[in-house]
Amino acid sequence: MSSQRGSGQTRKRAQKHKNSFAFKNDLHDKTPQMKKMNSLNVCEVCERCKAQIEWRIKYKKYKPLSQAKTCVKCGNRTVTKAYHVCCKECAKREKVCAKCLKSGDQVNIEPPEKTPEEQQQLKVEMDRLIKSLPERKRRTFLRYMNKGKEIDGENGVEEQADDKKEGATENGVETAKKKTFVPHNRADLLSKIESLKLADDEGDDDFSFGESDDGSDFEGSEFDDDDDEE
Repeated sequence: MSSQRGSGQTRKRAQKHKNSFAFKNDLHDKTPQMKKMNSLNVCEVCERCKAQIEWRIKYKKYKPLSQAKTCVKCGNRTVTKAYHVCCKECAKREKVCAKCLKSGDQVNIEPPEKTPEEQQQLKVEMDRLIKSLPERKRRTFLRYMNKGKEIDGENGVEEQADDKKEGATENGVETAKKKTFVPHNRADLLSKIESLKLADDEGDDDFSFGESDDGSDFEGSEFDDDDDEE
């Protein structure tokens, strides 16, 4: 039986219990299982399914698998990730979301996590390419690679790394948006190297008066023309 009053009547008082701080899934749980859950890389799924799985992790609703499940594509027990219905190999071959099975032509699918062998191969390739850069360009590229690419922690939208984020006020509580950085992919790194090489081909010297070594502009110049004072 509903306790709602007659139709058209709304509650006039404010909310009695207000959230004064955000929920933290590891506030009272510092176990290795919780740390492993928070470090999971959700991939091989579309953006909508990724948001759903990340919500479960954030609010401690994620239930990991105790044993492998059967893949709906190949029929083998090769599904090791919770809420996935398709294994990694079949999802990669069919180019579908491993959770909702939507095609990659309809939705954007998160690329799979690189294996240690692929990461080592990428590192060797990047080391070989940056040897051809001068020292200043090399330091610029290493900062770019180590910093990573910033994404919005709430909805996964990519943003520029140097954009400022302002705090949002909800129910009188100020909360700052969480900054999340992910490693650059191979295409981003190669594009950055090409842009640095292009700058060298256009006659860019090892030192420019408009930019410091860390990428920030100089506040002032000590080479001001003294003729203005006269």
